[in-house]
Amino acid sequence: MHTKEKILIHKGIDMVKRGMYEKAVEYCDRALEINPDSSDAWNNKGVALYNLDRIDEALECYNRALEIDPGNLDAMRNIAFVHRDLGELEKALELYETIIERGGDAYDLEAKATILVALGRFQDAIECIGRAYEMTPDPRFEVEMAAIIGKVQAMEDLAHENMGSEESG
Repeated sequence: MHTKEKILIHKGIDMVKRGMYEKAVEYCDRALEINPDSSDAWNNKGVALYNLDRIDEALECYNRALEIDPGNLDAMRNIAFVHRDLGELEKALELYETIIERGGDAYDLEAKATILVALGRFQDAIECIGRAYEMTPDPRFEVEMAAIIGKVQAMEDLAHENMGSEESG
């Protein structure tokens, strides 16, 4: 990677962090002028475009980043996040499973668990969060596991109440 390209990508990342998304796109475009095959520039341009609510363009950028570097887990995470955000949970789940297979981290397991909860697959979600905690003992994983277990318990209680009211009615 050329030094100028690297500087432009980092400036783009900084602009995203500051919420200056149009400027971030400009920096990424300048990096892509130097190296059109920069997976990082394409991915970061996608992040900026996503934040500008230009979802289709963002997906194109993430996919371009993956074409250049199929091992770019950040681009894959971003695609999974977009699918999750769009309610395309099965697609997102499939991507997170691939990310985890390719060396994803505890936070990828957490994202997968979130999708599993949304799909009503609570036991799988609990197992996922448990694996995340084993990898990285972040206290938030304990909180999330307790929340999932609490949700399952509340659903079971409600089901028992409904069964009781049906039997007495």
